[in-house]
Amino acid sequence: MKIKGSQKRNLGLILSLIICLLSLSGCWGKTEVEELAPLIGVGLDLGKKPGTYLITQQLARPKQGGTTAAEVEDRTFSIEASSAREAYEEVYKISNRIPFMGSLKVIVIGEDAAKAGFNDILDFNQRYSEFRRSMFLVLVKGEAQSFLNLKLRNGQLPAMSIKNHMEQGENLSTFPTVRLGHYLTVLGTKSTAPIIPVVNSIKSGKGGIEYKDGKNGEEIQIQGAGVLSGDRLVDFLTDKETKGYMWLENNVVHRLINTVGIGESGVNFGGQVLKSTTKYKVKDNDGTIELQYQVKASIAVDEVMGLKKQLSEAEWIDLMKVAEESFAKEIEEECLLSLKKQRELGIDFLGIGRHIEQRNSAYWKTVKEQWQEKIVDFPISLDVQVTIHHAGMSSGSAMTN
Repeated sequence: MKIKGSQKRNLGLILSLIICLLSLSGCWGKTEVEELAPLIGVGLDLGKKPGTYLITQQLARPKQGGTTAAEVEDRTFSIEASSAREAYEEVYKISNRIPFMGSLKVIVIGEDAAKAGFNDILDFNQRYSEFRRSMFLVLVKGEAQSFLNLKLRNGQLPAMSIKNHMEQGENLSTFPTVRLGHYLTVLGTKSTAPIIPVVNSIKSGKGGIEYKDGKNGEEIQIQGAGVLSGDRLVDFLTDKETKGYMWLENNVVHRLINTVGIGESGVNFGGQVLKSTTKYKVKDNDGTIELQYQVKASIAVDEVMGLKKQLSEAEWIDLMKVAEESFAKEIEEECLLSLKKQRELGIDFLGIGRHIEQRNSAYWKTVKEQWQEKIVDFPISLDVQVTIHHAGMSSGSAMTN
């Protein structure tokens, strides 16, 4: 078979390309995995010298002989520096590994740094290309350095434990899940104050919790939140105030709830939220602008406490109506506590100004410059409706069945 001239030229071109590919030595500018140190968490505290920060970096490297990727050694460094870039350079010198920024999961902001303002030191984390805006932000009462150096009972790095808690936040819906991108978006609105969850450590014997398995160390708990004015911490919200924020922001996905201390019937209920929706309206009542919240929740009753007798079907139906009222009162109390806190602080962390701007932009233009003063007594109404589902098979207590 004869090969035509054009075929010869094509064959020659293909052979030349193959020779060129074989002569290449490899990728240029690549970094081997063994040279990297995955950065898991960063802590921000004020430094001892004026104008400096104490930056704690929690790095992870696989244990020698480890059988899984989860087996890592804790390498945590704290560097006092005037900039984040300077701190990362110093850690590189010490660890002899390049900190890989793309693996950063959480930034822990110490109380003093939060009160002083932390946007300058956070600038590197939002500007440098390796970082992702999906990293979590948390506050800690005390020092971030101390928190990241905790020894936990489960052996996890504190930064990884925080990340795991935050990713499961929807299962409880008791604290806000704040990522860097969300924080920067809220900060840019100016009408709404940022809010960041607070992480705590728990020792055995405190808060009614005891560990009997012989393991040493502490546990991590995320409870409450901090309210900021710009990038400066103003005050902390209690657990109930934070739960109220979650209702009003329509952030409750799943939630455990009980009515102990609510009502005078002597019967208390425990349950779980199956579904929740919060809507709002901006109403004009004869020239007075008002924000109306409506919270609707479907709740499954898991416990009935204090019931002394077997109930008839009609009595059971009536009792479930009492349960609906009791759950509604609990939700209302949490929401009102959050609204009260906002009035006391004069800081709109609930985003009421944002709602008004969206629904009545003409009115918003007349009040936005004085909104911090207006929020103190701005008219707000609240309507909470609860529907009971799956109330269980029994209409009596364990003693009456």
